[in-house]
Amino acid sequence: MPPRPAVTGALLALLALVPGAAAAADGLPLTVLTERSGPAAAAGTPLANGLADYLTMLGRRDGGVGGIALDVEECETGGERARALSCYEAAVARGSIALVPGSADAALALLPRLPADRMPLVASGYGPAAMARGDVLPWAFAPPATVWDALGAALAYFAQDGSEGNPQGRSLAYMHRDSPAGREPVPVLRALAAEAGLAFRAYALPDAEGAPGADPWRAARAADPDAVILDATAGLPGTPLRDAAAAGLPLNRIVTVGWTGEDDLLRPGAGARDLTAKGLRTVTWHALTDSFPAFDQIDLLVVDAGLSRTPKEESAGPLYNRGVYAGVILAEGIRNAQGLAGRARIDGAQMRRGLEAINLDPVRWKELGLVGFARRLRLTCADHSGRRPVTVQEWTGARWVQVGDEISAPRERLSPHLDAAIATHAERAATETGSAESRSREACAARP
Repeated sequence: MPPRPAVTGALLALLALVPGAAAAADGLPLTVLTERSGPAAAAGTPLANGLADYLTMLGRRDGGVGGIALDVEECETGGERARALSCYEAAVARGSIALVPGSADAALALLPRLPADRMPLVASGYGPAAMARGDVLPWAFAPPATVWDALGAALAYFAQDGSEGNPQGRSLAYMHRDSPAGREPVPVLRALAAEAGLAFRAYALPDAEGAPGADPWRAARAADPDAVILDATAGLPGTPLRDAAAAGLPLNRIVTVGWTGEDDLLRPGAGARDLTAKGLRTVTWHALTDSFPAFDQIDLLVVDAGLSRTPKEESAGPLYNRGVYAGVILAEGIRNAQGLAGRARIDGAQMRRGLEAINLDPVRWKELGLVGFARRLRLTCADHSGRRPVTVQEWTGARWVQVGDEISAPRERLSPHLDAAIATHAERAATETGSAESRSREACAARP
């Protein structure tokens, strides 16, 4: 069956419940690419659920955003590039004011198409590094940090974690998906590791579950690294944390960037010999609990009302909360765009300006019922990421706790690599589309 957009079950129920949302044509069209099926479904499902539940809550509580309902369509990709491209074309055809790519690989594939279609693309937490540069990629957004930012912070965490802060003689393994987005950070991390005095080896995890070939986890275990970065931002097939444990690699050596979707490891009795993720660490920029008024509203108006695909006991976690964060970004972009345009109905170009005007300060987080959920985020015409500091959280066996201070991305060291990535993107865009559009720093500076 060819891929096609599908309205979520929650939204269908919502349309019947919210005054003014009876006709899809009356709402603001948004498109969300999802991976509820396919090799990375364990991660894609809670991510999609968190986003859907937050937007559905706004519909039930507020009638949408700015007095107009949101017409949200999910388009299932199964992690396949061809299906992502088909979903994107459908989003353009229906006049979507923004699109959520659902994965780093989908974001990479879609970047060259955005300028011609004037389509804002919003990848919260899994955006390729070039998406931070609004001065040259005006339609791409990656708040509050790009993949490189998070990986660079994870590497800095390990470099600081050595004996008396001296990383010399320590080794680092980087486990990544064997896909375009998974491979992209390898040379950058290799360079950063060399600068920090860390021995570095990268291992590609199969792009599909059950793929033949050598076991990268056993190869990594044989090298006995002091620390492991597991990059899940491109999605990871199968059960990588279980595979690591089966290979004999202690989970307390691993820090994940992104989450694998193996949420059952956060509960006792998760598998053979009661394997749990105790001691595992993850990089994040938002809270991992549901102790916020906005989550209470989601429970009351969405989950308890039967309008969610999320089981009651699974309505919080690394990926679900990341989906909620993405919902906040979309809603704030819409609200800002409406204010700037002076009307509730907006288009993609106005949505882009609304996203560039995001200023989530402590007052605004409180108004959203999310005090303490995340730090301040401010985007601009030139900065489409915000590049916020991250924290490392450790699983104690019962809850996540922060270890150490906030860590900022090594911007200066990433800068030359980012320039090279942008040049590569421009070359690819010119090859694939026959043209390239960029926006100068001067154009950003001239904007009121």
